[in-house]
Amino acid sequence: MIENILPSVQTKIHFSKGLLSSSGLVQHCTALALTKCLIKYQAVDAQLRKVAFALEEDEEDGQWCKRRRELEREVRRRVPDFQVVVAFSHQKHPDVPGLQPNPTKIALLAESAQRLLWLYHCSLPSIVAEARFELGKLLQTFSTEGGLSDQEATDTASRLYRVQQLHILYLLKESDQFVWTTKLGTVPKS
Repeated sequence: MIENILPSVQTKIHFSKGLLSSSGLVQHCTALALTKCLIKYQAVDAQLRKVAFALEEDEEDGQWCKRRRELEREVRRRVPDFQVVVAFSHQKHPDVPGLQPNPTKIALLAESAQRLLWLYHCSLPSIVAEARFELGKLLQTFSTEGGLSDQEATDTASRLYRVQQLHILYLLKESDQFVWTTKLGTVPKS
């Protein structure tokens, strides 16, 4: 079952290196692959829960519940640490001298990062609970449009930032760790 969700060929190492790569294309492809794996894991986990519920299994002693815990333990071993995903979401893309910044590329990577943060929170909440991560900092994207000025933001980039903001709202909805009293710091717009 686990091999169909996350292959065992040093998945954690490759995903971690891919997310922290200097190439935007490598980062995006890695994020997409990891996203697909987490979505597949969520689907399998939901089916295992359904079977355990239908059989009225005890959470501690039931065979299906034990398999679910074993599967989660193995998935945790194979996915990158949550701090790697956080680092990927906080990466700044340096300006290349002589080239205009590509707002669509920046928005696409930011959306992928927020999607991964949300999927980790939904799929593997125990990993997120172990990490020190301030959800309130994600709200900065609501006021900064990803750090792009109005002239730089293309229509596609603006749409991607809206999707990114939806991921953040889903994450905040599911989280019990968000503190409403946290200050955002200095932001140009509010």
